[in-house]
Amino acid sequence: MVTRKWIPFDRTKSTRAFTLVELLVVIAIIGILVALLLPAIQAAREAARRSQCANNLKQLGLALHGHHDVHQYFPALNESNGGSRNTNPQGNEGRNTGLMHILPYLEQAAVYDTLASPGNYGGIDILPWGPVRDRTYYPPYVANIPTFVCPSNPRPPQALWGIQSPRNYAISLADSIHNIHSRTANRGVFARESKIDMRNITDGTSNTVLMAERAFGVHVNRRSTRGFFANNVGGLNSQPIVCLATAREGNYVAGQSVQSDRAVGVQWFEGYPAFTGFQTILPPNSPSCAADNWGDSWGVFSASSHHPGGVQVLLGDGAVRFVTDSIDTGNLAAPEPGGEPSPYGVWGALGSVAGGEAVGLPW
Repeated sequence: MVTRKWIPFDRTKSTRAFTLVELLVVIAIIGILVALLLPAIQAAREAARRSQCANNLKQLGLALHGHHDVHQYFPALNESNGGSRNTNPQGNEGRNTGLMHILPYLEQAAVYDTLASPGNYGGIDILPWGPVRDRTYYPPYVANIPTFVCPSNPRPPQALWGIQSPRNYAISLADSIHNIHSRTANRGVFARESKIDMRNITDGTSNTVLMAERAFGVHVNRRSTRGFFANNVGGLNSQPIVCLATAREGNYVAGQSVQSDRAVGVQWFEGYPAFTGFQTILPPNSPSCAADNWGDSWGVFSASSHHPGGVQVLLGDGAVRFVTDSIDTGNLAAPEPGGEPSPYGVWGALGSVAGGEAVGLPW
């Protein structure tokens, strides 16, 4: 028979649990620590995204210089392949960006080869350099090119304007305004069917902007100045400052007509300024304004990004720099310049290739 020894319960050795008050204090301390650390984590993530954006711009700079080395000129703003939606074969109606020609320097030779060759897609004959926009049956138009996208830009949940193959980087039209979509010579490096070479940049490549970030549109807010533009705005080439009145705190004001169906930057191959260009006139992250309803002509279009405080730009010498929203823009009530120096301060001077302004970005 097994005898069990009785052991008295010792109350002094009992395990003590957390009280409700102590548990709440611990949770509060954890919450405070998370609140303190979260901004630092978010800042670190944004720094990494911004670094990737800068690397993309550097790659674009190398590609532009590679094209210049081979062809002895920079590609055009936009160019025609001699056809339209009504011709057979179909053509691009003169809308496609000249940046198609830098694809081989971005490890996109397959996309470039398709663009450069005639073909039949969906039973439709297509000229080299593509059909009109919105043709999802054309493989290059639905190609996503990683170098064209900044990870700081939120990706839209669905396509805007038919195709979602975005590009975050726009080409500079300097401080020209009127008819920038069709001029064969703007004050910057890029114009319609242009072939500007290094010798034309008499202000110096380190003092001239080639490209900058421009945020592409997302569905979340179609009145945001990042990714959309005000339309039917008058007086832009005589007083570009009128565009500033169309928006407040990053959104277009109530009553202002906005082109929300055609978003900026969602078609990488698009070559019209409203969607794929910018001017060194209004400060970065300002509103953009088109003179027409659809963005098929000219206007004042601003560089923009989702980085706090400014945008990154690519200079003619291949350097990538950060330009703040507070950069000097001179007299925005002045009309667009002709052959004289830019009236739009340091920002305007950085756009022109031959304005005669000895202005550069401070290090």
